Amino acid sequence: MRLVPAIAIAVTAVARVAAAEPDDIIGRPLVLEQGQLDARLAVETNLSTNLFARPLSFAPDVWYGVMPDVTIGLIHSDLAIDRLAPGASVCIRTDQIICPHTYHGSGLDMLVSLATGSFAAAAHVRMLVRDIDPYFEPAGTFGATLRWRRGRFAIAGDPYLQIGFDNNRHGNRTALWLPITLSVQPLPRWAIDLYTGWNSDVAIIRDGYYVPAGVGTRVRATDHIDVGATFGFMSVLGPQNDVKARVLFLTVGWRS
Repeated sequence: MRLVPAIAIAVTAVARVAAAEPDDIIGRPLVLEQGQLDARLAVETNLSTNLFARPLSFAPDVWYGVMPDVTIGLIHSDLAIDRLAPGASVCIRTDQIICPHTYHGSGLDMLVSLATGSFAAAAHVRMLVRDIDPYFEPAGTFGATLRWRRGRFAIAGDPYLQIGFDNNRHGNRTALWLPITLSVQPLPRWAIDLYTGWNSDVAIIRDGYYVPAGVGTRVRATDHIDVGATFGFMSVLGPQNDVKARVLFLTVGWRS
């Protein structure tokens, strides 16, 4: 007689887990399902006291699942390449150094699933145009997106090597990027993220590295719409650190 209540409890628990899965933010698959679309808009603004809200940009990103294990995207934002910096395309308030033109670059993004589950991994390749004026700066990034998740907590990384294909002497240098994100989901539909990492041009790796830092939050507002905000510092540690270099991202996304 006790078997029936036990089965009922188990079925209820499974139903609750299944119902909660769409509200899981930190455990979303790294690669979209075939036919699935993920579109985002990032508003990026500089919070430095001497250049407040300049530059200011609206950067669109979109990804599409072309195959069960392959996602491709068209990217513009700094968040799409794991950088806490202002000035991505499209700049509506320009700056002579950071973002001198309305449009100055974009990229093609591709992820290929390698593993799913509590440990997820995807090969990650990007073809970037980092700038077009005064010099054309094409580059490629080669790495992997990794995530380990346990319960409400997750740690993720997107290490990659960036190789400049042309105009290296004008700043399009080979660089190493090791971004890290620590995430917690205290409630369904709500996640808090801590961003850090390490990056440097390979040529000056001993005395030219940066350690960024940031904090952000993401909320699943509806079944298809996410909103978020991230505040960060481009470099809090390193030989060239500058805590005055601050950036704010406001994001909205639609996911089918």
